[in-house]
Amino acid sequence: MTLRLLAIGALFCSGGAVAATVDNYAYAWPLQTDGDSAAWQVELTPEIYAAARRDDLLDVEVVNAAGDAVPTAQRAVQATSTAQASDFELPQFALPMTTPGAPADESLSLHIERGPDGKLRRLDAEVGATQGKTAASGDLLLDVSAVRAPVDSLWLDWNDNADVNAQFSVSASDDLQQWRTLNASAAVLSLHQGGNVLARHQIGLSGAQSRYLRLHRLDAATGIDGLRVRARTLARSTLIQPARTWVEATTATGDPATANTPATFRYQLPAQLTIDALKVELASDNSLARIRVAARGHDADERSPWSTCADFTAFRLRQDDASIGNDEITSCRGMRAAQLKLLPSTALDRAPSVRVAFRPDRFVFLAQGAGPYRLVAGSVRARRGDYPVDAALAQLRGKLGPDWQPPLAALGTRTTLQGESALVAAPPPRDWKTWILWSVLIGAAALIGGLALSLLRKPQI
Repeated sequence: MTLRLLAIGALFCSGGAVAATVDNYAYAWPLQTDGDSAAWQVELTPEIYAAARRDDLLDVEVVNAAGDAVPTAQRAVQATSTAQASDFELPQFALPMTTPGAPADESLSLHIERGPDGKLRRLDAEVGATQGKTAASGDLLLDVSAVRAPVDSLWLDWNDNADVNAQFSVSASDDLQQWRTLNASAAVLSLHQGGNVLARHQIGLSGAQSRYLRLHRLDAATGIDGLRVRARTLARSTLIQPARTWVEATTATGDPATANTPATFRYQLPAQLTIDALKVELASDNSLARIRVAARGHDADERSPWSTCADFTAFRLRQDDASIGNDEITSCRGMRAAQLKLLPSTALDRAPSVRVAFRPDRFVFLAQGAGPYRLVAGSVRARRGDYPVDAALAQLRGKLGPDWQPPLAALGTRTTLQGESALVAAPPPRDWKTWILWSVLIGAAALIGGLALSLLRKPQI
C-alpha cells in the first residue's frame, strides 16, 4: 500500500490529467490483477484494436470499480536486448563427408573441446567408418546450447553469386550420441531468372529444444558457398516485450481483371495492426507470380490511396510429398494497416492466403482506487489524459530495484457499455446565434424591399 501511495503521489506531483467516464466508451474488458502491486500492465488484443477508433489509441484506458479513470499510459517500445533477440547466429562445425541420402543419425566418434561457458570450441569427428574427409556434402553440427528459447526454424544464408537448390534433414541431440529427427526433408533454394528470384531460406522445426542440431545434406549436389545458419526462436512473451502474434487476414472483394491487368485480391485484418511480418501462400501447386503488396488504414474509403510495402516473387512448388513456398516478408515491418491488397503481375486462379504477424501494444496503469479494474475502449468523444506514468514507475524502481517490471494483468471477456452508439459522432450543436443573425438580416432586407415597393407605387406629383 505504501508503494502504491508513493507511485500515485509521484504521478500527481508531476502533472494533472483529464478524467473520463465509462459512459463515453463502447466496450469494457475486466482485468484480473492477482496480488498487490502499485502498477500493472495489460496487453492489447485484436478485439481491443478493432474497438478503438483512433490510430494513437487515445480512446483506450483503464477505470477502477467506481468507473473513474486511473493513470494510464501506453508503454514505450523497449529496445531489443541480447536476451530478447529472436535470431541467433549458430556456431557450426563441419562433419566428415557422408554418403548423400544416408541417415542423419549415423554414429559419431567425437573429440570435443569446450570453453568455460560450455560452448563447443573444437570438434574432431568421425562418422561411421568414414574418416578424415571434408564435409563437401554440407553436413554441419550446430551448437544451440546458448539458445534458451524453443527454436521455431533455421534460416540458411549463403553467398549471392550462385543459384542454390538443396535438400536437408535436421536431427537433434543433447549428448551427441542419441539423435532424433526433427525435419526429415526440407528444401532451400535461390534461383534467378528473368529478373525474378525464387528464394526459400527457412527450415521449420516447430519449437524444438535441444543442445545440438545436425544439418544433413540429402541430395548429391556440391557444397553451398558461404553457408551460414541462424536459429529463429519462438520468442516468449515477457514482462519487457510481447511475443509476436500471427493473425489470419480474411478475403474481401477485389478488383476484377481487365484487358491489361489481372484481378487483384483484397484482405481485411481483424483490426488496424502494426505489421511485423507477412506470410503469403499461393493456393495452387507449381505456381508462381510476381506480387506487389499495398496497405491502408481502417478508416479509408475507396478514394484513399494505397501504400506499397512489398514487391516479391511468390511461389508454391511440389517436390515429392512436400510443398515448398516462399519465405515470410519483412519489408512491410512497422506499417499500421487494416486492409491489404495483393496485385499479381500474372493471373492467379484463386486468392492466396495471407497471415500477418504483429507485436501487441501494452499499457501501464496505476492501481488508483479500489478494484476490480476494467480496460475500456472505443469512443469518438473520450480521450485518455496525458499521465506521466514513467515518473511513477521510476519511483517504484527506486524502491523495488532497477529491473522491476509491472506484472501483467489478464483480460477477461468483453462486455458492452454504450456499444456502437459510442462510436458514432454526435451531430454538431445548432448555432442559434447564426440563425438569429440571418433571420434579422433577411427580415431587414424584406422590410427595406417592402418600403421600396411602396414608394414606387405612389403616384408621381
